[in-house]
Amino acid sequence: MKNQSMENTENMEKSLWDRFPDGSWDRRPFRKICCMSVLCTALLFTACQAEDAQAPNDGVVESVSPEDVQTPDSTEAAETEPAAAPDTEPSGEEEANTADAPEESSEVTISSQPATSVSITMQTPDKTELTDDNGTLYYTSEYSYPVVSIEGNDAAADKINADILAEMDNLYAAGETTADDALEWLQSIISDGDSVEDFFRAYSVSASYNIQRADDSVISFTIYTYTDMGGAHGDYTISGVTYDTQTGEKLTLSELSGDPDAFHSATLAYNQALAQTEAFSERMYTTDDITNGTLENVLYAEGAWYLSEAGLVFFSNPYALGPYASGAIEFIIPYKDLADMGFKEQYGYSGRMIMPLEEKQELTVDLNGDGAEDTLFFYSESAYSDDGSYKMANHLTINGTDFADTVAETLPADAWASIALYDLNTDDEYLDIALPVVFADGDTYTPHSFFFRYETDGALTYLGKVKEDVTDPAAAFTELTP
Repeated sequence: MKNQSMENTENMEKSLWDRFPDGSWDRRPFRKICCMSVLCTALLFTACQAEDAQAPNDGVVESVSPEDVQTPDSTEAAETEPAAAPDTEPSGEEEANTADAPEESSEVTISSQPATSVSITMQTPDKTELTDDNGTLYYTSEYSYPVVSIEGNDAAADKINADILAEMDNLYAAGETTADDALEWLQSIISDGDSVEDFFRAYSVSASYNIQRADDSVISFTIYTYTDMGGAHGDYTISGVTYDTQTGEKLTLSELSGDPDAFHSATLAYNQALAQTEAFSERMYTTDDITNGTLENVLYAEGAWYLSEAGLVFFSNPYALGPYASGAIEFIIPYKDLADMGFKEQYGYSGRMIMPLEEKQELTVDLNGDGAEDTLFFYSESAYSDDGSYKMANHLTINGTDFADTVAETLPADAWASIALYDLNTDDEYLDIALPVVFADGDTYTPHSFFFRYETDGALTYLGKVKEDVTDPAAAFTELTP
């Protein structure tokens, strides 16, 4: 029988289809990027109070590094240690879901990331709760930031840490203004004789740095800020900041190339071509913005880019190019393409490639190392069986062959997947495919990622899974389970 949380999520989806019957909203950002709306609502209906059952910090990543994952146990910065591999023993439910999965290939070797002099410690979140004289809570906040260490280069680390603290001062100051506004609104409700319970909800603010790349060349973060001021939903923004590891200086976009004007023109043409595709254009208000200067103004604003393990990422925040339901729209230019645009070799990347893809984004890439490029395309659609049960069809198409049935044999029937390229072993010729999903695991909603490999004979092989969303920088694992 369908659980209440899934039914509620479906109702939300149907509501959006009623509002956008032409399909102009995208289910993937609604589920993943805007997970605060979906998962938190689902968890409310299941009355799950466990902290690990909530969408982590409204989408915020904590205590992560591309090479190691650290969980500090005090407010003091500590030397980072690699995280232990997560417990990935399958539950009984998982075993049932994968009982008919294709036979697993030979053992997969998962290579480690290259050694680096950089270590990053996420400080224990600074939490605040403010109440008025009557004990009414009117404001909460939570801030988290990193401390960078670079072996043999304290000067560069000091520059980066000083810049981070300066930005934190700005975030704290903005939070204090929000707290003052919350108290003023609460007092006005009381003075008007209105019910505080009916007309007031405490304001909240959170901010956190998320590590996107950290090595001997580049340290790149995104800063996620979320503000709830009592409206229908909170608002979030993302900003990017990137440093030269050797100098500690903050990098501008123009400093990524020896010819800034040519680099700007080449990357803009690439982004415009992406925006013309269905995967991106259906999430935008209008395709006119692609060429009328709006796209360029949004993507080339200060802080609207960062360097990841996939490439140079440009992004727009909600409402900039599309509605809130479209989420933050990311335009990724892989490093292999940047090389032809004048991207400086010193900022190149040699670690594991992890590249999330959009639904309906056609990508041409060599998946199996045979020298021929493969065309990859993915989308999900919901459906109802004749008995009324809910199911998902996740269409993974490679070179014109739809492997939806192969995927269905592996994923739970109600799993709404996204897709990413993930290089499990940087020493072999394969570029593997990960399908991250979030589904009920007992009383909690748990992220999983299912891995597949496109073989040279055209077959799709299931490799195994992990209890992680591998597109999350916090993900850390050393093996796959069946």
